[in-house]
Amino acid sequence: MISRRRLTFQLTPLLDLLLIVIFAQFMDTQETTARIEQRSQQQVTQAEQAAKALREEQRIAQNEIAELKRSKQQAVIDAVQAEQNAIKMQDQARVSQQLAEKQSRELNEQLEQTREQRDLVGEMVQQLFQLPDALLDPLLKAKPDPDSEQSKAEIERIKKQLQELAGGKAIDVVKHFLTYDELTKRSDIWELYLTENGVFRLKIGDQSTEFRADSPQEFVDRFYAVYKTVPQPKSLVIILFSYGDARAAVRFAATQGLPLVAERMRTDSSGRTRYEYAVMGFAPERSAVKTESN
Repeated sequence: MISRRRLTFQLTPLLDLLLIVIFAQFMDTQETTARIEQRSQQQVTQAEQAAKALREEQRIAQNEIAELKRSKQQAVIDAVQAEQNAIKMQDQARVSQQLAEKQSRELNEQLEQTREQRDLVGEMVQQLFQLPDALLDPLLKAKPDPDSEQSKAEIERIKKQLQELAGGKAIDVVKHFLTYDELTKRSDIWELYLTENGVFRLKIGDQSTEFRADSPQEFVDRFYAVYKTVPQPKSLVIILFSYGDARAAVRFAATQGLPLVAERMRTDSSGRTRYEYAVMGFAPERSAVKTESN
């Protein structure tokens, strides 16, 4: 007998997760922009300081020339030499200034290219959010109770948000990412995936741990054991749970165990950290690096 799988999606967490991936690319572009601006400022400052120092030396040399001219005829040779040095330093200052201006132009060109790439990322995100209703409606209506007033209101809110992002300017999308970045600075996202062979893969930061659990209590104990090995999380932790073609009993262990382990971890942290979870539903299994197994 062929079992039927009911696919359940919660689009808001899935959209947030998608934004995180895209935002990582955006932040990489922002970091490149910051490095270029910093390097440009440092080089311009160094060139200005060098030019200032050379101008000061020129002023001193010119004063020496004036003093030598007032001295005896024997000092004329020294005055000529000092004047030549002053001219040489003036030439060096001019060359340094020209070099600084050239470097500044080159860095400004690189900065402009980086800004264009940033705008291009924003435009790509705009296109990404332009989802047709034929694709969007089935995903939104895959909620457990799509006909309830609460679900309808949430669906309309999600559609409105997508329309605003798709129709806004690239800079508005960038601002949205910056706002989202501030949120992620104050929260951690843990990814929990159930493979088709019944193995739970929990990814917390750079750490990935695998374990098996066939009952809710066993799931709670294994999950909690992993939690005790990680550093102190932020004030909010969001657990995103998705699964492959796994047995219903193992999925049940996770869905029933998540609220229990979330409360257990909150109690253990004396309420300093709040733990929330979202069931993302079915997702094709993807290859992942296994760094640690229980």
